[in-house]
Amino acid sequence: MSAIAIPDVLGRFRITTLTFEDLASLDGKELGPACSPYEVIGLSISKAIVRADANVNSDSRGVALKSTRYPPETNHNQIDLHFAKPQGGFGFFYRVPEVTSLTITVFEGYETQLEEAVFCNEEGYAGIIRLRAEIAIVRIVGVFENLNPTQDFCFYIDDLSFGRELK
Repeated sequence: MSAIAIPDVLGRFRITTLTFEDLASLDGKELGPACSPYEVIGLSISKAIVRADANVNSDSRGVALKSTRYPPETNHNQIDLHFAKPQGGFGFFYRVPEVTSLTITVFEGYETQLEEAVFCNEEGYAGIIRLRAEIAIVRIVGVFENLNPTQDFCFYIDDLSFGRELK
């Protein structure tokens, strides 16, 4: 349906917000099948590293998720979100230093692409809402101009909010 650039748009949903502050003790650890702290609420996050001192321009500041280079030999960084129950909308604060753009692609449960949105600011709020709760997979990708393997290019996300049911 549409890309969103402010968190207020999610106000029509009963939302859950994850500030990631509860992950501070996992600083430097990669989230994925071996470490999935939000599985109990139906959310799996992969290709992300916990950063306790990221300080993204979000409401909570502090702890955020850092992207990983994927595939490792490319200039792409990625974070994937998998919802056990499809969502109607989601959004997060982001910071993408030295990135050309941040692309968010959403898929339904059978991995059919529903929508894609591109955000070109270095920091801000990004998300997507749909008419129905059909977002099962979210792929967030940052593409960097430079492919220097010695530099750690990445983007950060914080204060992830998502909702399935309307208020």
